[in-house]
Amino acid sequence: MPLVGDLSGQTRLPAVRWAVAFCLALTLLGALPRLARASVVAHAAGVADGCANASVPATNAASRAMRDAVVCLVNHERALYHLPALKQVHKLTVSAQNYTAEMVRDDFFSHTAPNGSTPGARIAATGYHWSWAGENIASGFPTPLAVVTGWMNSQGHCYNMLAPVFSDIGVGVIANAVSSASEPSTWTQDFGLPMVAAAPSRDWGPANSCQH
Repeated sequence: MPLVGDLSGQTRLPAVRWAVAFCLALTLLGALPRLARASVVAHAAGVADGCANASVPATNAASRAMRDAVVCLVNHERALYHLPALKQVHKLTVSAQNYTAEMVRDDFFSHTAPNGSTPGARIAATGYHWSWAGENIASGFPTPLAVVTGWMNSQGHCYNMLAPVFSDIGVGVIANAVSSASEPSTWTQDFGLPMVAAAPSRDWGPANSCQH
């Protein structure tokens, strides 16, 4: 079965509340480890033809093409709710790609790496100084459309993709899956808002409407 995991957080919360949000996100990860694709209704299916390579397996395509397709599909979802589009940022792409490769290489599936690194720390290590940051991970979804569909139909992942405070995105993809997934390809989305930037929107309605 495909695997999904989400994590989001932000530095403006007091330290105690940040720690609670971090733990709750990890608890949610444990509650969402396996997503039956047959039960998923694709929000993005109607625009697959408008996003190049959306239905092409990652095993048959260049990483850049897969990243562009994921971003296109995410921005279509955001446009449906009149949210500003996310732009690909190299530093977030580096963070997402490196972590995707690490999960596949070391065969684990978690937001916390065996060496203890966390999403916020990995993003900051690229030189991206963030005030808001989030991460989605998945394994066992073969195409951009499949993984975005899975994320959109999972509350925490949908929340990250429709969060109004994010302006930037980076996508990582490896054609191989972690061993606990039954189909190919592993994916990471890293989201961010730079420290000095204002949030592009204040409309939390779409994110808050993500299905439970």
